[in-house]
Amino acid sequence: MELTVAGFWIFSTLAVLSAIGVVFFRNIIYAVLSLISALIMVSGLFFSMGAELVGALQIIIYAVAIVVFYVLVISTVPEFKGKAFEPKYMLISIPVGFLIFLELAFVSLYGAWKSNTGIFTPDVINEVGNVKAVATVLFTKYLFPFEVASLILLVAMIGAIILGKKEHVIDEEAKS
Repeated sequence: MELTVAGFWIFSTLAVLSAIGVVFFRNIIYAVLSLISALIMVSGLFFSMGAELVGALQIIIYAVAIVVFYVLVISTVPEFKGKAFEPKYMLISIPVGFLIFLELAFVSLYGAWKSNTGIFTPDVINEVGNVKAVATVLFTKYLFPFEVASLILLVAMIGAIILGKKEHVIDEEAKS
């Protein structure tokens, strides 16, 4: 039990430090490397809590696929527009960030009280396994939201590629 608590504190501290790096690094490459580090630390949190499937999916989906997609977009756009932040956006971003923080705090606290309800008790999860329990819920009760989320991600990816290509064509025409 003590090893789990120590792992939690180590992984959570490193995840928070990496997330701070994502926000405050001015070099986009350092920010992406910090993002990879934060995602791997969150995966370590899942492993330390016994959620092996979610930890593995965190590494496969986020730390590999999404970060590769970010690097592709960064390398596709000729001059990445997000090199530095503009102070005028701070007036909007600070209150919005605070509201998002309040929402996450509420959901976390409410979820802590409600986490022991449902059909999958710890005894059932130990009996059938973590992977089967997650797969059963995901592909029965939450199949439609799962498919909608995949469709939204596909549309976002196509939109990002089209926007990146459109700016590239405009830049090439301007140079001619």
